Amino acid sequence: MFLLRCQRVAVLTFAIVVAGAAVAADLPDRRPAPAPTAPADNVPAPAAAPPRTQRQELVELYTEVEALQTQLREMRDQQETTEHELDRLKIRYRDSLTDFDKRLRELERRGSDPANTSEPTAPVAGTPPPATRAPASPPSAAEQQQYDAAFAQMKQGMYEQAGKSFREYVSRFPQGPLTANAQYWVGETAYVMRDFRGALDGFGKVVSDFPQSPKAADALLKIGYTHYELGAYGKAREALKDVVKRYPNTTASKAAELRLTKLTQEGR
Repeated sequence: MFLLRCQRVAVLTFAIVVAGAAVAADLPDRRPAPAPTAPADNVPAPAAAPPRTQRQELVELYTEVEALQTQLREMRDQQETTEHELDRLKIRYRDSLTDFDKRLRELERRGSDPANTSEPTAPVAGTPPPATRAPASPPSAAEQQQYDAAFAQMKQGMYEQAGKSFREYVSRFPQGPLTANAQYWVGETAYVMRDFRGALDGFGKVVSDFPQSPKAADALLKIGYTHYELGAYGKAREALKDVVKRYPNTTASKAAELRLTKLTQEGR
């Protein structure tokens, strides 16, 4: 809007200048003729600068206006490109959130299905084995409704409101089947808002309170990322190595290895 107004002002300015010049050209010159002066003895008269014609002045003004209009067009195009890129990134992020949450729910369902005969993974030292956990029951209608509402806020970019809604969910349903998911998104919304202290607290509770959840590996990975953002590179390296050790051959461990390589390349 600001650029459009600037362009209109430039065009109106040019029109006013042209109109003023045209009117001035039609008016007779009423200025008195300068009185002749006697040349000084043996002193040559200085060469008079050629008078600037109205046409030359108009051409110069027109050139300046054209240059301003070109700059305005370039700025407008750049702004439109930036806005388009931001919209595209927002769409990609929302799609990634939806896909990630869907995969987490599927992993939890498969992990709690008694008919699932897949080979169990080795338990993490200091944590109870998966067999000690009772199969997760499906969420109630109230749980599902509140969780979906909080997730919808996050997809819309309302990260502060979403974080608050997920915290309320965890407080209301501390043992619900979606509580680990909600706690993870508490950390994620804080991370997106660059509230790294809040992110550490949110992700840390996933690792400590839900160690057997599919989100534990991603939460520990994000702890490493958060320490990296805070400049605590030693703690970041420690957390990332812990991901590789606890969750080998997973997507989280591969991401941790990439970040460890980056730390080495940066000399951190």
